[in-house]
Amino acid sequence: MLNNNKQKEFIEFVLSKYIETGVEELDQEKLPILLTNKYQSLEDAKDILGNVANISKLFIEFQQHLYNKK
Repeated sequence: MLNNNKQKEFIEFVLSKYIETGVEELDQEKLPILLTNKYQSLEDAKDILGNVANISKLFIEFQQHLYNKK
C-alpha cells in the first residue's frame, strides 16, 4: 500500500491524530488541515507526497485497512 517512507510517515501522523482526537480526524474534510499541520503548506505536502489525487487515495485506502477485520 505505501510506496515510500514519506507516505508511511504521513499515515503515522494521521494515526497519532486519530488516537489523540478520535474518528473525526479521518473525515475527508480534515485532509487539508492534516497536511498543513504536518507539512506547513499544501504545496509542501504535494512536493513530498505527490499530487492531490494520490494524497487523497492514500488517505482513503489506509482507512480501509484500518477497519478491515482479519
